[in-house]
Amino acid sequence: MKQLLASLVLLSLTTFNVQAKSGQPGTHSVKQKELYNLHELAKLSEKNNLPIMLTFVAEWCEFCHILGSEVLDPMTLGKLYEGKYMYMRYVSIDDHEPIPGIDNKPINKDKWSDKYDAELTPTMIFIDSKGNQVAPAIVGIANIELYTTLIHKALNIAYKKMGNPMVIPPFPEDLM
Repeated sequence: MKQLLASLVLLSLTTFNVQAKSGQPGTHSVKQKELYNLHELAKLSEKNNLPIMLTFVAEWCEFCHILGSEVLDPMTLGKLYEGKYMYMRYVSIDDHEPIPGIDNKPINKDKWSDKYDAELTPTMIFIDSKGNQVAPAIVGIANIELYTTLIHKALNIAYKKMGNPMVIPPFPEDLM
């Protein structure tokens, strides 16, 4: 536990130093896709019977940046997940612009997060094409080393609830 805490502190300082050197606050990775149109994403989800993993983040949230760089960016860059096991998007609760919702009616991302109790960031939820939550939310980053395993566990729960016979192995290295 002490080693994990020390690692998180070191990672936080590293993140802070990188931001300080660039002269800009941290920004969300361009490697991850932001949610711009839930209606279109829901159609893909329904067509392929795959869950949608939404990660609610805030610009000021240091842990959101850590999660992005340590877990979500590698998942995105590896191209093993998107459209094969799930659809991954981040939702900035700082964004007040409306986007098309599942029913194609405008939703505000900052207010929509309340529907899924995603006031704390980062919060990761898994929904089906109708917007129903199909796995338990993952809140915070208690153990960054095991985070992908938590995602895989939630995906297996989601597949079962969605009637999808897929099973994803517990560890990402088993996907290759």
